[in-house]
This record gives sequence, C-alpha cells and structure tokens, in this order.
Amino acid sequence: MIFKTATFAALAVALMTLGGFGLMAVNNTGPENFSETMIDLPDAEMQDASSNTFRLRGDIEQDALVVINFSYTTCNSICPLGNQILQFVDVRRAEVTRPVHLLTITIDPASDTPEKMRSAADAFDASRNWHWLTASPAVISDILTAADANVTDIEFHDPIFLVGEISSGRYFRSLSMPSADELIAMLGHFDT
Repeated sequence: MIFKTATFAALAVALMTLGGFGLMAVNNTGPENFSETMIDLPDAEMQDASSNTFRLRGDIEQDALVVINFSYTTCNSICPLGNQILQFVDVRRAEVTRPVHLLTITIDPASDTPEKMRSAADAFDASRNWHWLTASPAVISDILTAADANVTDIEFHDPIFLVGEISSGRYFRSLSMPSADELIAMLGHFDT
C-alpha cells in the first residue's frame, strides 16, 4: 500500500510537471500563501516510526526550525503529494542555516501504528530528521486543536503545513499545497 501511495505521488508530480503544472510552480508566489500565527503545541509524548518515545518539545533542539504536516498512511489523495513535497525539503534542509526537523503527524492514530509510520517513512526515504509520529487519539486531538487543524473528515481534510519554531510558538501556516521552494523560503524567514 505504501509503495502504491509513493508511486501515485511520484506519478502525480510527473503528470503535473508534464502538463506545465509542476508542484514546484503551483504556488510559487511566496509568503502570501502563508499566514503568521502563534501556536502553543503541547509537549506531547508521541511514538516515532521506530516505536521510540518522542517529546514534541523535548526532542528537538531549542534553536531548530520545524516543518509540520498532518497526514495518514492509507491516504490516497493529498497526503502522498504533501509527503513528496516534504521529501524535497528533506533533501534541501542544508540550504537553511539552522537545524531543520520535519514532522509528519498522523491524523489517524487508531490505524497508524509506528510500524505503518516506518513503512511510510521508508517509502519517502526519510532522513533521521524527518520524524513520523503517532500517539493516542487523545494526544493527537490535543495537537490538532492547538494547531487549529480541522480534520473532522480525514478523507477530505485540507492540506495543513506549519513552518516555525516550537520553542517560541511562532509559525507560518499554509492551508494549500505549498512547494518545496516556498517551504524553504519560509524557513529562511527565521534566519534573518
């Protein structure tokens, strides 16, 4: 299933590019696709794709930046596209002077076990700084509420990307499908 999803995402990117609508060009208009906001994410205890405990605040360096997306492993619509974009950002993290962590947080904690998250992470060749996270439904609900992420119907949820600092709570939010260029540019806003 994960291979099928990753293949679907790659095919969608290729088809969009051939049609002149490449993901890298869809939303290349810059920061106007993002709104600045303050978010106080809870110091939630989660599990990463290796079944290790991961603290949302405690396991990321104080000066690090994060890109957070909300996804689920059996999604066959926008989630693979969002993860493909994060894969591009993962490869380009060195373009940002501060440490960058990517967080893919499940919106289907009842189904997304660490093992499923591991398979998804492997399908997108995630680096050690791209954390695929799950937790109890209550913890996920607290995180989604804090992030003002409305995913009442997971099959039709909006893409939600957060770029920011967990330590300060300063984020830029996109409710569209930003390009990797846009996400890298938003990370750059914290370098100034």
